[in-house]
Amino acid sequence: MKKKMLASLLLSTMILSVGAQVASAEELTSSKTTGEVGFIHGDKPGTVKPEEGPKDGEELEEDKDDKGNIVPLPNNGGIYVTHLPNFNFGTKNKTSVKTVEYPAYTEERKLKTIKEDNLEKTDEKTDPAVFYMPHSVQVSDVSGNEKATWSLSVVQDAPFESGESDVVSRSKLSNARIRIFENTFTNTLHNSEALAAEITGVGLETEDAVFGKHSAIPLAGTTEGSLTVLKNNKPGFTNASTTSAVFSNGYDANNYNPEKTKETAAYNGVKLNVPASDQAKAKKYTTQLTWTLAVEPGTPEEAPSEE
Repeated sequence: MKKKMLASLLLSTMILSVGAQVASAEELTSSKTTGEVGFIHGDKPGTVKPEEGPKDGEELEEDKDDKGNIVPLPNNGGIYVTHLPNFNFGTKNKTSVKTVEYPAYTEERKLKTIKEDNLEKTDEKTDPAVFYMPHSVQVSDVSGNEKATWSLSVVQDAPFESGESDVVSRSKLSNARIRIFENTFTNTLHNSEALAAEITGVGLETEDAVFGKHSAIPLAGTTEGSLTVLKNNKPGFTNASTTSAVFSNGYDANNYNPEKTKETAAYNGVKLNVPASDQAKAKKYTTQLTWTLAVEPGTPEEAPSEE
């Protein structure tokens, strides 16, 4: 009799314990799970026509050399230079006994053409995709780096020089300098008001009593230093966007297209100053420019793993 009572008490204790667990469980109407994504910096974006954001500019062909090869441009940590200018000051300028400034001619740009069966729908002699606009520089930022600032600067490698194979016959324009007089900034994400406080470029700080305010591209190896033409001053400000500096006041993308500007023309934003003391000869002179992209910091401090 005692054994039965003991077994009965034990069973009752177990039932009470289980019953207590069920009674204490919370009623849930929802639960949470997680989603996760990580990014590394993107590939080089295409070159676009400078337009005020927020919008995507029309896509242009990349910079190419005389042989049609794509020109390699500076990049650092997902920040890419996507356009640099070649300056042309004309080939029929008259020499002078005075210091003269010769205006630059607008540069050729080309909209990306539609291809069908691997053949472009264009005729080289009457290419409907070609147009001309003031010179510009362009930087695209797909770094994903919220701490990055960057700047693009330029120097003139050597004096303008004629190209004769005979060294004795060569002529130099030792003091001729490319001067920039005008600037307009555009960005595919931010409008002009937002850019005003964060993006800077050519300062136009030199006053010339005859020719006006400007900044000159310095000669390398001298105390002139280098000229900053485009700079992002706010960390991460340009991420996921393309920024351009067009060397013209009041630049409006709508004024430059294959219908309106199908031929080159002189403009006042960039000029070549040639002092009389250089004694320019009736020859063709050339020089090269070096453009440098500086990024700080070059890569994010906590970049996610690619695995």
